[in-house]
Amino acid sequence: MIVGSLPRLKACDRSPILRRVKIAINHTRYARSGGIERHIAALVDRLLADGHEVHYFARRWEPREHPRLHFRRVPAIPLGEGIKVLSFAYASAYLISRERFDVVHGFSRTFLQDVYTDGSGCFEDYLEYLRTAPLWRRIATFRPLLAFASRHIERRRFRSARLLKVLAMSRRTRDQILRRHSFPAERVEVAHSGVDVEAFHPRRRAAEGLPLRARLGTPEEATVLLFVGNDYRRKGLETALRALSILGRADLELWVVGKDKRAALYEALARQLRVGARFLGPQADPAACFAAAQVFVFPSLYDAFGNAALEALAAGLPSIVSSRAGASELIDDGSDGLVLQDPTSPGELAAKLGEVLDPGRREAMGRLARAKAEAYRLERHLAGVNAAYAQVLGVQPAGIGRAAGA
Repeated sequence: MIVGSLPRLKACDRSPILRRVKIAINHTRYARSGGIERHIAALVDRLLADGHEVHYFARRWEPREHPRLHFRRVPAIPLGEGIKVLSFAYASAYLISRERFDVVHGFSRTFLQDVYTDGSGCFEDYLEYLRTAPLWRRIATFRPLLAFASRHIERRRFRSARLLKVLAMSRRTRDQILRRHSFPAERVEVAHSGVDVEAFHPRRRAAEGLPLRARLGTPEEATVLLFVGNDYRRKGLETALRALSILGRADLELWVVGKDKRAALYEALARQLRVGARFLGPQADPAACFAAAQVFVFPSLYDAFGNAALEALAAGLPSIVSSRAGASELIDDGSDGLVLQDPTSPGELAAKLGEVLDPGRREAMGRLARAKAEAYRLERHLAGVNAAYAQVLGVQPAGIGRAAGA
């Protein structure tokens, strides 16, 4: 087991905190859509089910009624992204510091917390990705105040004596933290994300996947490739489109789920390349799209993890995942998926797509993908978060340290 990683727990080992506690969650919004948002919503569900009191500090939230869930509005100054990020971080820290909480759990750009889930990685590493953009785009998107805010908040976070546990969503992210900051290595645990293996299940294909294909007019003989993510450039959509152009097969259809301010440019590129691409926008229930697809493509140029890749495994989809995404750590290359070494190479992606277009190979890989997802059930991940809370509280819950299957 990796030093500093969360213990592999059986699903039944929920590792309950031994007393009811008052927990503060700090994130900009509460929602059921979006990768990290769905992740936090599932955590809130578990905490409430276990009887804890949850105070959610956010700028905005979707309606949710529960007697032990309290939304706390955090003001943020809307004068550009940098000011908004800084003002939210400081305002939420001030509001949280005025009350007594047993555990404070922060996400994204926050700095006052006992436990921090790092699902984005270090800013300097993200900056290395940004430097790969064309010069015109770097100039157009240059936001020095946001860069200052990101660096400042990150430094404050990892210099805080209060921060006792960092849950890094990948080994890649853990390595970034330890390389960039003088932070105790024993406090940084690898906590790969978890997936709802029932919501993303191969059995949904007949009930939801086939009807969705029919509604969209996708021919029965077509092979649907699924791309999921916002920020199309970072997620590698151009690579996916150009790979389809190289293959030149009329029976391939790429479904793009997510949003991007420059979506029209990518739609124009798809037309220019004469490839079959459907831009479906954000979906309230993306599981139906996974059920309708046959292959998942994730050529991301930078991703601390990438929850969509884990959802694809659960749906039984053979997946091609970028080596620059933390989720690639879960892939046994050539067995339950394929790892794309260079996500900027349409030729490499086209070659790997060619490997999974054979129905027999695809089905075998899909079965192994589903089996792999079973080891990353949401319950396992939430048990690990609960164990981190217990360690912060000085409690050693039953089940910690027991190996999976023990």
